[in-house]
Amino acid sequence: MEMLGTRSKLSAIGLDIDPHEFRAVQLMGGDRGQSVVAWAVFPRKEVSEGIDAEPGGDELRWARGVLGRRGFLGSTVSIASATSDCSSHVIELPPPESGAPLAQLARLEIARARRANPEDFEVGFWSLPARGRTRETLAVACPRSVVEDSIERYESGGFEPSGIDLLELAIVRGGRAGGEALGAENEINAALHIGWSASLAVLSVGDTINYVRRVERGAACVWKHARDRYRLSVDGAERVLHAGEGRKDTQLEPLVKACWASVASELASELDVAVSYVSHAFRTAPLGQVRISGYAAGNPVVNERLDAVIGIPVTAACAPQLHRALGEHGEPKGLAARLTPAYGLAARFDK
Repeated sequence: MEMLGTRSKLSAIGLDIDPHEFRAVQLMGGDRGQSVVAWAVFPRKEVSEGIDAEPGGDELRWARGVLGRRGFLGSTVSIASATSDCSSHVIELPPPESGAPLAQLARLEIARARRANPEDFEVGFWSLPARGRTRETLAVACPRSVVEDSIERYESGGFEPSGIDLLELAIVRGGRAGGEALGAENEINAALHIGWSASLAVLSVGDTINYVRRVERGAACVWKHARDRYRLSVDGAERVLHAGEGRKDTQLEPLVKACWASVASELASELDVAVSYVSHAFRTAPLGQVRISGYAAGNPVVNERLDAVIGIPVTAACAPQLHRALGEHGEPKGLAARLTPAYGLAARFDK
């Protein structure tokens, strides 16, 4: 596709779905970098607090229609597997220059750890920063049955999956501009993604993801607190949920603190454990910052608690291209940070 005299390529639709809403981003990539073609955030079709996290074919067909009306092009999507379906493994492999069949060896190591058939799962892996003479590899496995079920569901909804990514990779990729380094060499940075049912702490050393920690707490706890204990309307609960994304809402400040306090404390505690673990392994590495994506970017309660417990700068994780695209419509940076995984999925530019 030619555009403005440069070679440009349309991305797949990065589609990030949880039990509460759909989030989608589509990009155009070319010689001049990436630009946002379309973005959207909209609620799940059926309003039900117990709705299954995975949409079926009917809901996906409905979502495809919504995306078409919002300016998205085509039906190719890039999606992520649920973190609860995946397992992480630190293994030792020969150096890449050895010529050894690394993918096969990684699969065999994980099969041994999972006590499974080597063909029962898909696997991705990457080398970790060296610690002395130790050379380790981080591998992530996802059952093949889960992958095949996802592909079948999306195809039944009229989509064409171009790839299934790892959520931690999408979070980190989406929180920076294309090609930008995660941090200075050997610097430790954290990405905290606050999801609906669970959250994810992703620690990087330099430009490499080093450690991932899943936290079984997320925005659903805040929503339930607002709705059940304080009897807020759906609109009121949404305002509590997205506090800090836009204008300051002084009337709701007490409720925001009450509903977010417990979640913020647990997230800060779990992230502190992750940062301490990686800092202990890389004792001379300086600390960088915490980038927040998901439901609480800009949330004052979360920011204050993270600052008190960890004490390093906290910022919203958002690629500048996405921030500019939303800013043109007067949307806050917090909303852009909610779209971070969807941006990261689109930014893969699978062939």
